[in-house]
Amino acid sequence: MASDPLLDVENLHTHFRTDEGTVRAVDGASFTVGEGEIVGIVGESGSGKSVTGRSIIGLESPGEIVEGSITFDGTELTDASPATRRRLRGTSISMVFQDPNTTLNPVFTVGEQIQESLKVHADPDRQRLLEYLGVPLFRSRSEWSGYRERAIELMEQVGIADPGDRIDDYPHEFSGGMRQRVMLAIALAAQPDLLIADEPTTALDTTTQAQILERLRELRETFGTAVLLITHDLGVVAETCDRVVVLYGGEVMEAGPTDRVLTEPSHPYTRGLLECLIEADDHGSRLSAIDGLVPDRFGSEPGCPFASRCDHAVDECRTVDPPVVDVGDDRRVACGELDRVRRRTESDDGETTVSGHASREGVVPRLLAFDGDGIDPDTDPHEHPVLELEGVSKTYDTTDSTLERLRSGRQLLRAVDGVDLAVEPGETVGIVGESGSGKSTIVRLLTGLEEPTDGEVRLDGTSVGSVDERTREQLADVGVVFQDARSSINPRLTVAEAIAEPLVEAGWDEDRRERRIEELLELVELAPEYAQRRPHQLSGGQLQRVAIARAIALEPRLLVLDEPVSGLDVSIRAKILNLLADMRDRLGLTTVVISHDLDVVTHLADRVLVTYLGRVVERGPAETLCDRPSHPYTKALYDAIPSVTGSETARALAGEIPSPVNRPGGCAFHTRCPMAEPECEAEDPAVTRVGEARSRCHFAESVAERSTTDSPDSESPDVPNSS
Repeated sequence: MASDPLLDVENLHTHFRTDEGTVRAVDGASFTVGEGEIVGIVGESGSGKSVTGRSIIGLESPGEIVEGSITFDGTELTDASPATRRRLRGTSISMVFQDPNTTLNPVFTVGEQIQESLKVHADPDRQRLLEYLGVPLFRSRSEWSGYRERAIELMEQVGIADPGDRIDDYPHEFSGGMRQRVMLAIALAAQPDLLIADEPTTALDTTTQAQILERLRELRETFGTAVLLITHDLGVVAETCDRVVVLYGGEVMEAGPTDRVLTEPSHPYTRGLLECLIEADDHGSRLSAIDGLVPDRFGSEPGCPFASRCDHAVDECRTVDPPVVDVGDDRRVACGELDRVRRRTESDDGETTVSGHASREGVVPRLLAFDGDGIDPDTDPHEHPVLELEGVSKTYDTTDSTLERLRSGRQLLRAVDGVDLAVEPGETVGIVGESGSGKSTIVRLLTGLEEPTDGEVRLDGTSVGSVDERTREQLADVGVVFQDARSSINPRLTVAEAIAEPLVEAGWDEDRRERRIEELLELVELAPEYAQRRPHQLSGGQLQRVAIARAIALEPRLLVLDEPVSGLDVSIRAKILNLLADMRDRLGLTTVVISHDLDVVTHLADRVLVTYLGRVVERGPAETLCDRPSHPYTKALYDAIPSVTGSETARALAGEIPSPVNRPGGCAFHTRCPMAEPECEAEDPAVTRVGEARSRCHFAESVAERSTTDSPDSESPDVPNSS
């Protein structure tokens, strides 16, 4: 690391004044970022990561920096004038925020927004005027004549295909990953020396995440851009960062080279985060989780902020600030019991964790129907599956107008294309794929929020239509946990009122509802006092527990989980996954899990379906697909998962899913497949059985063999390759 770092944060304190008291969001954090270095800041939600990033760039309001130093390239920022801040912001330091949907202006094209960024940073006085007027953009295109080509160059640099054609598109016309690339282009408009990226890949699928991380590394290699990467994903840090800073309670718990910190953690908190991760062989085993929640830090209490959750804490930890110990190799740890922690963890390393639900008696998985390929009758011990989809397709008419329909005919978007699925009682089936693969539409079809254009949905052998056509009993038979609990729960209702909604609809009287709410809160491990709290008073994990309680209130036969842990940090994710597994085993729930996170699906599910452009391209037992995928798309999804140990580098899948309006001929994946041959473009592959799995690929056997032997120490077999 350079002797004079580009960014030097020393003893930073950022506080928020509230009616309940002063919150110490950042409480003495210190770290550096060198020129061209990528440094990660990790920690749970509420640990102070985002506030630290905002404090650096001067966007901490309504918080206030009350103490400490932030030095950027020799300039002290904490007492810099507004003019100095404006000069540095965007030109020398830029920030990419977590959610492009709330950052990009929906009424302007992406080209206009990139060009405006170029214009503003070329003219600081204009920036000040825009801030004064509150005007985000000027629409006079003549002003942008000298910036359009540069905007196209930026779009190309961040990996947006055909930038000349797409520069006049609006944000809603881009996928989530492409919108994040637009945000990168805006942030890079003035070629900053430091890029602060705040959760840039949260909620993105693994292939898009790998592409974004690849772009960040290219920025460093091509332009020497330093990056401060804020994330709760340890795999992202391991894949991308040179050094890592572990933050908790606004304080640095541990910092050092990424490979050393993540493979040999010294602080109990770092170790706890790593133990929460899903390992490759964790199929169904119980996950470790850190007890408790990150506390709001009011006042000025001394002691280690992690003491209340630490298994190694002694009385002194709660009353005395921990010393910062230099443990060598440019590593430092804030812990007063470091030697004792080391001795204890070394003795614990040989112990074996007991599995929670790896084996479930009474569940006899059946082969899932596969796009008209039928089901092996020998594996069907039940009269009716809980859920069946037979030949289900969903097509939308996307023609803009009647005139367009007369000119060019109807434009049909086939979101789901001939899917067959059967789920037995007590079985858990996972559905995975990138954004745009048809997962969410399948959820809407099986829950009755949409009706299929073709095919049939059956519950317990009975054909069912939309929600309006289903009986009260059929509606009660399906419980749904949606992706974003905060947007699916009415913010005006108390927890008890939110859970009671389906009970009221079902006609339960008040006494019966109250007893059921008590049972449900206990089941999802929430204390009785939570019944009268409102959504804004709950953490993300607590809200998800409320959503689960509401979904199972009427004891459904089928529980549908749509991205149940997306965006949650590792400890909360582990707790929710353990809760779901426990409830499934105790209640005998039949479950369908939809996710872009293959680790989550492989962990929970007995069997997995992989979807691409609305079709199932592979299905089989979860362990089989994890260990020996037989379709190139499934293999690409697994290859894109970052490894915390750094033993393997995540490989980004090139390109994006084609438009379902203009589907490619032959195998739909051939436009992105590294193994594609001419026959892939010309001929739709038949379903091939490979062991216990079934794959829609011309070369399924070769892919499976390659997946088994594809490692740094083994040679790959001869397989077709277009190169």
